[in-house]
Amino acid sequence: AMGSLRQLSFLSYILLHLVALTFAQPEFLYYNCNTTDNYTNPSTYRANLDSLLSSLSSKTDEYGFYNSSMGQNTDRVNAIVLCRGDVELDICRRCVDNSTRKLKQVCPNQKEAIGWYDDCMLRYSNLPIFGTFVWGPAFYMWSTTNVSDVNRFNQVQKTLLDRLRTQAASGGSRRKFATGEEPISSSDKLYALAQCTPDLSELDCTNCLNVSAQVLPDCCDRRIGGRVYRPSCNLRYEMNRFYSETTADEPSSPPDAPPSLAPPNAPPPLLPSGKDSSTTRSIIISVVPAVIVAILMS
Repeated sequence: AMGSLRQLSFLSYILLHLVALTFAQPEFLYYNCNTTDNYTNPSTYRANLDSLLSSLSSKTDEYGFYNSSMGQNTDRVNAIVLCRGDVELDICRRCVDNSTRKLKQVCPNQKEAIGWYDDCMLRYSNLPIFGTFVWGPAFYMWSTTNVSDVNRFNQVQKTLLDRLRTQAASGGSRRKFATGEEPISSSDKLYALAQCTPDLSELDCTNCLNVSAQVLPDCCDRRIGGRVYRPSCNLRYEMNRFYSETTADEPSSPPDAPPSLAPPNAPPPLLPSGKDSSTTRSIIISVVPAVIVAILMS
């Protein structure tokens, strides 16, 4: 009888462990908690935050962007979600749902927080955030592999990113997104994407992508792949096609239906960071060789 009891206890432990793993949220690529303004729990702000976040996933449509607010005055919460332009609606909503759960876990009392997964970004704040271009927090990722012909690569990279910046910025109020490719040699191509939150003006989107491209020589020089993420925009380039052909290869669309993005090879998750708004952190990822640096800006 004692042996059966031990066996039952062990099986129960395994079952509970598996259930915990099932409901565990994936780690963010990167997240940041602004510790300058906190809320208490319970509080009206927390209730508004919970209510707002619970509705974001279901209200995000096929364009992968949604913003909303809840509450009044100092208890008002503003939130933005942005999915990659190529991500299908069910994947987008699942990503948003994971984000709403995870971000409250890692930033349990902060009124302002942001988190990135490969497929989506969630940002909320007690301050106005709609239609506003912000510089940071930002983080960069790059491959640890170098290119062979630096001059040719840089020339192709600039041509491609300049074109995609113009295409993405000219998108409408539902999606500002573009992907494309450019030959490097007879056997190699460079693939890239550019995306802004569609609540930005064309000028702000252009400026955000310009600033992001300007850091590439510092963060990602000579590398075959790199990414720059900001709350208002992101760009990415690699020497392999990391987005889906069916949506991303469509020509530029009219303002309300700009081109769609496609899923990259999911990079390994970043280790959580972002507690200190005055530090820079770098993290090396081992599965897909890459380096990540977070630049936190108040």
